Amino acid sequence: MNKLKIEIFFSLILMLFSCVWGVLFLCLVLNNCCYIISWEIFNSMNLFVELDILFDWVSCSFGMMVCLISSSVSIFSVSYMKGDMNSKRFMLVLMLFVMSMNFLIFIPSFVSLILGWDGLGLVSFCLVIYYQNNKSLSAGMLTVLMNRVGDCFILAGISIMALLGHWNYLCIWYFWFFDVCMIFVVVAGMTKSAQIPFSSWLPAAMAAPTPVSALVHSSTLVTAGVFLLIRFYYCLIEVEYFCMFMVFISIMTTFMSGVCAVYEYDMKKVIALSTLSQLGVMMMSLSMKMPMLALFHLYTHAMFKALLFLCGGNIIHCYNGVQDIRDIKGVWYSLPFTSVVFNISNMALCGFPFLAGFYSKDLIMEMLLVSNMNLFMGLFGMFGVCLTMLYSMRMSMWMMWGDVKSMVYENMSDDDEYVMCSMIMLCFGALFGGFMLQSLVMNFNEVIVLPVMYKLLVVLLLFFSLLFSLSIWSESFGKVYYGIVYWCNSKMWFLSFLSSNPFLIVMKGSTNMSLKLVDLGWLEIMGGQGLLMFLKKVMSLMEYWMIVLFNIYVIVIIFILIFL
Repeated sequence: MNKLKIEIFFSLILMLFSCVWGVLFLCLVLNNCCYIISWEIFNSMNLFVELDILFDWVSCSFGMMVCLISSSVSIFSVSYMKGDMNSKRFMLVLMLFVMSMNFLIFIPSFVSLILGWDGLGLVSFCLVIYYQNNKSLSAGMLTVLMNRVGDCFILAGISIMALLGHWNYLCIWYFWFFDVCMIFVVVAGMTKSAQIPFSSWLPAAMAAPTPVSALVHSSTLVTAGVFLLIRFYYCLIEVEYFCMFMVFISIMTTFMSGVCAVYEYDMKKVIALSTLSQLGVMMMSLSMKMPMLALFHLYTHAMFKALLFLCGGNIIHCYNGVQDIRDIKGVWYSLPFTSVVFNISNMALCGFPFLAGFYSKDLIMEMLLVSNMNLFMGLFGMFGVCLTMLYSMRMSMWMMWGDVKSMVYENMSDDDEYVMCSMIMLCFGALFGGFMLQSLVMNFNEVIVLPVMYKLLVVLLLFFSLLFSLSIWSESFGKVYYGIVYWCNSKMWFLSFLSSNPFLIVMKGSTNMSLKLVDLGWLEIMGGQGLLMFLKKVMSLMEYWMIVLFNIYVIVIIFILIFL
């Protein structure tokens, strides 16, 4: 009972904070105002360090979303982590993760922001290696090393912003090395949001427990990079070629993740690649100069993606840890409630009309149609978004509507009150969250004038993708998965080899060389071991000459006595 109390206690605290941030969000968005609390820590000449806390509708709404999803994940953890011996430690680290994200959201200072930014990377390493095995350790090392790249660029941006005499990114003006500082911010956001070529760590982080995955992929770690670029957006558009660069990166990320998800059989990795695809859509919205639509899609995506992970986690828990979709059949028969909620979240991910994902994705796709993007990149973007329906329906067809497995597991239960409560909380967000946010926030509305055919094109593409996914679901289509195409796409276009392996090989070679040349070489000779050998030789030489001189002295004394 003691183990159950801590999850419920943290869930109630997070729900309370979510309500507080929600009330503040409504007050700020209705009054169109914001508040900044500033605490000056010290002032030295023309450089002063202060701690700022920003309360505007963006930070309060994002904080409300993070606390709401974290509360649902905490309730779900009661059932999922029931048999774990260290569940109390797990919840404490999870709350540290949520606290780091809130630091990142509410602090507008570049120096203080590193508390949340670096805290997310370090705590995510602790959560990824929670299951202590070689696979988790490899995934944790890949995650933390890739995130350290972004941390280094943030630190470099802090050092450059020292030229301004302050680090508040709400008050940045053009200065020397302004473009370099913004490039550092862009690269840091790309690493944290796993854009190409930094995408390999996102599926690897699936080694963490499913509640962690639900939190990481919905509203915390991977969305931190998008949120940072939204905050710096009005500075980034001053940099030449920023939009051209980001539109290429985002569309390639969306396309690559969609194609790789079609060739993936691990359920959690399919959901992780769908997160990567939606992050590409958010970055695409940013590159088309629509930061508020990117934020809108971030909010809607957070609700249905957390729900999707909770449903997937319950299925994995009930099937005794099986994650291969080829081995999970007949979920509709054994877990009817989870099956219904899973399909709702899947439809919201695909952008089914009048669900949460439809309101944001439809606006972004319509803005893609009216933008002055070239035809080639526009088609790639549309095709990458349509692939969402393909791999989502593929996963549902394998798991939900396949043949019922003859094996019956002991914990095959769909009536756990904690699981149902957490899913129902997020299910309302997946059903009505998009409509409510679009009704409350005027910045989430765009007036787009398009011909009727273009207006219906997004819905037509949705149903075309549905029909196409139904047509390819056959046993004969499985032959396509083999060969070089399957090998390339199952390895995420070899990004893991190209991004992590060369780095690890170079680091291993350099450390071995430094070990032999420095640690076992010059430091041995010039350091303690060398000094010890030198002293031994000096002492042995002194001992030798002392014996020789003593013998000579004795001989001389004997001769003197003889002569006397």
